[in-house]
Amino acid sequence: MATALELNSAIAPPLQLHRFSVEQYHRLGEMGVLTPEDKVELLEGWIAAKMNQRPIHGYLVGLLNELFVRQLPPGWICRCQLPITTERSEPEPDIAIVQGMQVDYRDGHPSGMQCRLIIEVADTSLDKDRSKSAIYRSAGVLEYWIVNINSKCVERYVGDSLQPAIVQADSQISIQVDETAIEIELKHIFE
Repeated sequence: MATALELNSAIAPPLQLHRFSVEQYHRLGEMGVLTPEDKVELLEGWIAAKMNQRPIHGYLVGLLNELFVRQLPPGWICRCQLPITTERSEPEPDIAIVQGMQVDYRDGHPSGMQCRLIIEVADTSLDKDRSKSAIYRSAGVLEYWIVNINSKCVERYVGDSLQPAIVQADSQISIQVDETAIEIELKHIFE
């Protein structure tokens, strides 16, 4: 007779598991235990697998990156699929609008408080991306968007909000970065 573990590999084995600090996670990379080919990120102390990307995901990440790079005011950069560091996590959001210049992050990743906006594009990763809202909120990220490909909407979390505002594909979404208002017609994203 098959056990639950054999039937569902998502269930953790009845073994003692270990949570990692951000520093331990970095050491695993330095020692070569984790390599770029491993496609993982640290979420609340757990090393979590990153989802494979379908072409639509890559397209939308690239499109959003282009839109923001063209409109950001001086003193802000758009980081694409690069880590941010929080107290217990090191997620790699699809887009991070971060205060500063590239050289500011030569020796360390930005913190949540340096991020004006984090965007995750959700295709097959919607549940995981929704769970990241608590990580970003506790890290001080001002705003978090989930570009929900399947529902053709943006789930917008602002400040300490636990529930997102839903912005439909036929709407416009905007964000203020210093004195610059960046506006995006969602129909151009979801067409």
